[in-house]
Amino acid sequence: MLDPVTLLATATAVFNGLKKAVEIGREAEDVFGQLGKWAGAVADLQEWIRTEEENANKPPPIFKKLVWKKSATAEAFDTYAAKIKIQQMEEEIRHMFTLGELWWLGKEGYNEFIMMRRGIKEKREKMIYEQIRRRKKLIRMSADGIFISIALAMGGIIIYHMIAFIVEKME
Repeated sequence: MLDPVTLLATATAVFNGLKKAVEIGREAEDVFGQLGKWAGAVADLQEWIRTEEENANKPPPIFKKLVWKKSATAEAFDTYAAKIKIQQMEEEIRHMFTLGELWWLGKEGYNEFIMMRRGIKEKREKMIYEQIRRRKKLIRMSADGIFISIALAMGGIIIYHMIAFIVEKME
């Protein structure tokens, strides 16, 4: 994964391209294409922020040497700057829909966009959790299958030896 400065620069560049496309009155497809690219860049940046926060809460490996690429202050500034910049961009996009160049879509268009985004996000999260549940179920079923196979094999061996013992004693 890229560093936050690169991700933020990418999101900002795409956002500036979006603003220019809107200002010069490009076709709706171009504007929405730029919005899609911006959303992808922001999603990458948000994923980096989420990963950093998750990694901060994980205990470090016992035998691995701990080395950081940046100071705590620099890392905090990078994360904070990314969060603030995303908020500013979101606010500008909302302004474009309500009072700016995309006024013809109006507040309803912006609200529909937000609702669609939330729905897609919820659907993806649901898919991720479903995949995790299915993976755990597969592991549990595999472990149960292995345990049952071992138990049956041990039972078969015991029965074989009992029958062999009985046959030997009858002779």
